Amino acid sequence: MEKQVLVELFGEVEKDRHSKLVTLDRQLPRSCLVNQNLLPVRDSATKMIFQAAKAVLGVSSYVDGKLLNRSSGFLIEWGEASTILTSALLIRSKSPSIDEWSGKDEYVPNSKVFVHLLDKEETTLVAHLLYYDKHYNVALFRVDMNLGAQNLCFGSEAMCGQEIFVLGRDAGLNLKIDHGSVQYKGPSIYNRHHYMFFSCVIAQCGVGGPVIDFDGAVVGMANVQGNRFIPSCIILKCLDMWKKFQCIPRLHMGMKFSAIKFLDPAHVEKISRKCNVNAGLIVEEVCGGSVAEEVGVRTGDIIECLNGECIATTIEAGVFNIRKEIYGTKRLLLTLSDDMEIITEDSRMFLLPDLPPIAAACSCNISKKAIIVCLQEIVPKVFDDDVGP
Repeated sequence: MEKQVLVELFGEVEKDRHSKLVTLDRQLPRSCLVNQNLLPVRDSATKMIFQAAKAVLGVSSYVDGKLLNRSSGFLIEWGEASTILTSALLIRSKSPSIDEWSGKDEYVPNSKVFVHLLDKEETTLVAHLLYYDKHYNVALFRVDMNLGAQNLCFGSEAMCGQEIFVLGRDAGLNLKIDHGSVQYKGPSIYNRHHYMFFSCVIAQCGVGGPVIDFDGAVVGMANVQGNRFIPSCIILKCLDMWKKFQCIPRLHMGMKFSAIKFLDPAHVEKISRKCNVNAGLIVEEVCGGSVAEEVGVRTGDIIECLNGECIATTIEAGVFNIRKEIYGTKRLLLTLSDDMEIITEDSRMFLLPDLPPIAAACSCNISKKAIIVCLQEIVPKVFDDDVGP
């Protein structure tokens, strides 16, 4: 009897030991690379992903000792200190509305953030917030240590139909790999204009992870949960502005758009026949009290170019106004701010408090001159007067 007890006890000890061995871990979540449709590229994709994964880390935030959010991030720079790019949702505490333009999300910038390293000991380091942007939902953190991982290179903007991978880390720092293709669609009226879409769905742990192509280049970041991502062209502009001005100012246009490009081809053909326009943005909503409303921009107008630059998607910055075959040129005096833009039918555009209304982001080294945007139409009028101070 005693021998049997010892045998059972030994069996339990061995079972416990096996459960702690990474070589015998059968509970790991399956990655997309085991799917049959990726079999022809599995070896090459695995090698590429393993290299990129060295820069993908786990991050978590806490308020008063309680977990706020857990997600992913990736290294973009290092030296004596390392810089980590992730989603600002890491420090978001409330999101009461599905309409991102409502401006009702709340953030906790003083939350305590940790970076979870990938060494054998799974070292945890305190991360210091450098900057976060509520409009683009991006955040930069500094870790006072040279992490020395392979730098991820940014590639060109993802194209519709292109296959991509999305990398992230779960709570156990296991690599999360999702595969999909860039979708032929644009943001809804509730989404910010800078989003692109993929066919896979990203869980919370993958938010903040890089979207990479088959060469390992970063083409975006999964900065929200679901099937949206912010493309590399927007990320690079944000990083460039932050490096120059320590903030990310942007023009507040006071309008919501949808792209003609993503409509049903039959609808696009009808717009082409009736309006003689093949590409551009349709004004879905105009903010009450905005400059756009004051100069006569209305729902249903078509915005085709900004300062002579043609625009086809909401990611691009361009404006052109056409309505009922009435053509002319309009000028918009827009607000420059590094805070999120709020658009509602009954409110005015959001400005940073206690800052000049024309250049609300002038707490950095931005010129205080007004920003003039010409809505050039089919028969443009020429304005030669200079922009005033």
